[in-house]
Amino acid sequence: MVETLNAARRALPSAILVAAGWWAMATDAPAQKPPKLTNAQIERLTRNGDRLADQGDYLAALEKYTRAYLGVVSRIRGQDFLAPVAPNILSREELGEEMLQMMEDEYTAEELLLMDSSYKAFGLMAAEQRAETLIRKLLTEEVAGFYDPDKKRMVLILEKGSAKDPGWFGRLLGARPAFDKDEQKTTLAHELTHALQDQLYDLNSMEEHIEHDDDMLLAFAALVEGDATLLMFLESGDQELSDMDPEALRATFNMMSWMTPLAGGKSYREAPPIFRESLIFPYFQGMLFTLGVAGQGGWPAVHEAYSRPPLSTEQILHPEKYMDASQLDAPQSVTIPDLAEALGQSWSHLGGNCLGELQTSIMLKQTAGGTQAAEGWDGDWYEVFRNEDEQLALVQVSIWDSHQDAEEYATAYRHYRQTIQDKSKSFAADAQRFVEQHDDQVWIIEGLPKAQHDAIRAKLKDCKFEDKIFPVQKSPSEDSR
Repeated sequence: MVETLNAARRALPSAILVAAGWWAMATDAPAQKPPKLTNAQIERLTRNGDRLADQGDYLAALEKYTRAYLGVVSRIRGQDFLAPVAPNILSREELGEEMLQMMEDEYTAEELLLMDSSYKAFGLMAAEQRAETLIRKLLTEEVAGFYDPDKKRMVLILEKGSAKDPGWFGRLLGARPAFDKDEQKTTLAHELTHALQDQLYDLNSMEEHIEHDDDMLLAFAALVEGDATLLMFLESGDQELSDMDPEALRATFNMMSWMTPLAGGKSYREAPPIFRESLIFPYFQGMLFTLGVAGQGGWPAVHEAYSRPPLSTEQILHPEKYMDASQLDAPQSVTIPDLAEALGQSWSHLGGNCLGELQTSIMLKQTAGGTQAAEGWDGDWYEVFRNEDEQLALVQVSIWDSHQDAEEYATAYRHYRQTIQDKSKSFAADAQRFVEQHDDQVWIIEGLPKAQHDAIRAKLKDCKFEDKIFPVQKSPSEDSR
């Protein structure tokens, strides 16, 4: 499910976190490293940018800011850009058109169908809702900035309207001046970090190798976005890396979490929790994870994380399972055997994926003890099927850290289903629900007649489990040192 939200995730960082911007790698001349800047040169460029912005020459101001912040990002991270990055501007309307085209280019009809069916099969989206429609609204109404590794570009929107600052009350209600100097600088700190990441580690290549695994993709997104968000916070404040306390920040974010839906617009507020929380996760939780990594070895440790990326949202939510050798917990890859024979010819296979701890916790959150039940996650895989009447069937096999953890999940899932009473109406009226624990495993079969359960259960005995690995191991570029 998360892989199909990837474009929306790039396009919808919370308004709290990132303003908007479209940038492109300079390609009309041989790439040359941007010159290293002294602090005095950075300050001079920034002052000149401020002066130009005050005069209303926003494009010229952005050019000065960009040159300055190439130096700022490089100085903070201790890495050099391999090529310059030049600003390009779009209006919000133009950006919306570009984002819709990106979505059409990136996702097939089959992928969109699997996304929609998966959400409905797990009860995460109502029957009358369509995932594609929700994402389109998020892309066109809530877009706030993204980096596109395919075309080596990032986004900056130059809003129409007065440049006059609307004041603190207007800002509280969502108003923004057409050109906010501080917000543009914060955006540059975040988005230029993505450009540097891509130059050094080839983000597109890394994502392509894990696009079949939603949970791993979301964990990698948390590293990428958390890294950029951490740098953004450091640049915009007076704190040093060593002064930031991950646990204190975690407590602050937890207290603020109820306000998160208020930060977005109408489409964001009305989207199902699985959309909102999956989109914001890489920024908040990713920054806490990255800060924990940096706490053990500074920015060099963050750089090195790209050669050993996190493998699951579990490792993002519980960083000790990534950083502490004594608690290292590699997630399990679950392979479900072919179920076509057991299902019969009336069912077509739509696809499958990994739910992961984060999405499991979002699903079970409305159930008492649901979040705790998700914490014992060690791996899962689900498959979704559809018959000629467009009714769905769901098969999931999950493995847990212990027998007790598996029991907690099975119990929480049963309660969850009773609570929502299949609000998606995705299963046939006479379909049976089967939730069975096998030591540290939980098998779930939904949407099928009871007569087919025995045949499927016999197949599930042949599921395979093995430790996950990141398919491509990237090392920090020698040119960055």
